[in-house]
Amino acid sequence: MARGADFPAPPRGEQYPGDAGILRDGPAISAREDKIILDARNHYDIEDVIGFDALYESMQRCKRGVLWKASAASYCLNALERTISLEEELKSGRYKPRPPKHFKIRHPKERDIISIPFRDRVYQRSLNDNVIYPAITKSFIPDTFACQKGKGTDAARERLKVFLQKAYRRWGTAFYVLQVDIKGYYPTMRHDVAKDLFRRKLPAEVYIRAARVLDGQYAGEVGFSPGSQMVQICGISVLDRLDHRIKERLRIKFYLRYMDDLILIHEDPAYLQECLGYIRDELEKIGFEVSKKKTSIYPVSKGILFLGFRFRLSDTGKVYLLIDPKNVKSERKKLARLAAKARAGLFTREKVDGCYQAWRAHASKGSTFRLLQRMDAYYKSLWRE
Repeated sequence: MARGADFPAPPRGEQYPGDAGILRDGPAISAREDKIILDARNHYDIEDVIGFDALYESMQRCKRGVLWKASAASYCLNALERTISLEEELKSGRYKPRPPKHFKIRHPKERDIISIPFRDRVYQRSLNDNVIYPAITKSFIPDTFACQKGKGTDAARERLKVFLQKAYRRWGTAFYVLQVDIKGYYPTMRHDVAKDLFRRKLPAEVYIRAARVLDGQYAGEVGFSPGSQMVQICGISVLDRLDHRIKERLRIKFYLRYMDDLILIHEDPAYLQECLGYIRDELEKIGFEVSKKKTSIYPVSKGILFLGFRFRLSDTGKVYLLIDPKNVKSERKKLARLAAKARAGLFTREKVDGCYQAWRAHASKGSTFRLLQRMDAYYKSLWRE
């Protein structure tokens, strides 16, 4: 594709991602990753991002669950006209994103979040779904589970369960766990690291569009706020190279990652200590710091707290998933508060029932039969006169 005015030539001394030689810049990458990157760049068409069909399909995906919002309802009510207008703006270079809204959430912990206008979300989702996500995730190891199609928390828990069973067959209960957490993952993520990842793996025009989105939504050189799908892709991908090094250089067979939560299993605690030093050094190179509070090496008998459950391995090799007691305590307080508001007429009973059933479905993933019996009895007691 010709480099037009909308996509100027790179500064002197630099190269576009598609130019020869760029794959050899920076840290060494494997031949397999090299081939994956080239395949991703060669098999794309910009019409798959900013064409009418792509934008209209993106709108259909974006509207799910948000049609109660006035902006989404207005866009979808005039979908054909809005999509044609957005397509023309993108192709002519007249497109200008609108400023996102910033706000805070306080549960389960305080975070800064952004909300993107619906029109801009349609464009960004088309960009992400049709080119960025397929190109970025092709090189992922199978054992990273956050924000990917066909994966998620259930798959991550099941994989850890399988790892514990395999480790038991190899070492009994005499093995150790290294659990690594990154301090302030999104707030400390460097913009140049995220954009360099996109630069290496995306076609030139797509990279420039992605960089413009990130630069327009986030000021400064460090820190992202969740709420943007593109930032989620950054979150799952900036540690991709570290994943490969843990598997391929450190030879840790039982390793998995969910976003910034890393778990390594090995029989030798001294070797896990060496791995921790290596991981800490690699993270520092890209601007991250290991959380001292949440990072530790411990025997498997202590139990692994992961994605809301504590994984316990019995002497016979059976794995039990026990829900975190803090989660149960928080849920009881929340249900009591919601039930009181429902009795005062601020909520309907059906809405509170829905909240409890959602938590119950989560808790049922573990070994929680008796716990759920107690919670059912407690929930019923909240509605007695």
